[in-house]
Amino acid sequence: MFDLHTHHERCGHAVGSLEDYIESAIANGLRVLGITDHSPYFFAKEDHPYPRLAMAKSEFPKYVEEIMLLKKKYEGRIELLVGIESDVFKEYADLYGEVYTRFPLDYVIGSIHFTSPFAIMRGLNWKAASDEERRSEIERVAELLHLSVRCGWVNIIGHMDRFNRGYPSFRQSIAPYLDSTLKMLAESGVAMEVNTGGFRKGSEDYYPSLDVVERAHYYGVDITFGSDAHHPDRVGDGGETVRAMLKNIGYKQWVIFKQRKPVYLDL
Repeated sequence: MFDLHTHHERCGHAVGSLEDYIESAIANGLRVLGITDHSPYFFAKEDHPYPRLAMAKSEFPKYVEEIMLLKKKYEGRIELLVGIESDVFKEYADLYGEVYTRFPLDYVIGSIHFTSPFAIMRGLNWKAASDEERRSEIERVAELLHLSVRCGWVNIIGHMDRFNRGYPSFRQSIAPYLDSTLKMLAESGVAMEVNTGGFRKGSEDYYPSLDVVERAHYYGVDITFGSDAHHPDRVGDGGETVRAMLKNIGYKQWVIFKQRKPVYLDL
């Protein structure tokens, strides 16, 4: 068993050190743990513009260095993978890709948290927005999903339909764009994660929802798993349930990434 999506205290809204998550993974019988804290806002003038959202730019080299040291310390007990969860902004896609090439990352999860680098923490109020504002926002989300697949430095699409998931109208609005995204994923080799973080946020489904996972299988999309743990106790959360669900859908394998290359594991 593995978990490719975990955070820690550097991002400012998770609890625990890297070693806390590693020890929890070992206690839960995981053989592979991917560490993917929230990437810095590399485009910002400030070193740490949003301390409660992501790590500082100056922390990123230290983050990678710490994981590399822990890989050696825990060798033989668990395999650690060096990852990052990254926003994807069209204005700065090349900048992020260039930064990531400087570091020995095993993979990058591309996730949409905000649709513009100029509106961090000031996203659209979906509940109060007009129909036209919602349509524009949906178009930006779809554009960023497609950019994430095409940019060349994202290996996994994170919590694909999480954005504004709490509003049924969002799910209806994004639905027409999902098939084109899934086709792009299948053609590119970029994987899609099944993320169990939604269950602890009041959702009754995975990110993405089960019907999207079924369609992903139809199109031949590579699949992986991440708990999105923000507390050591949540490492691996729901992984065995996801494994059973994927088998039931018809998947035979799921994928992890090493040195930016896919490695397929039997379910």
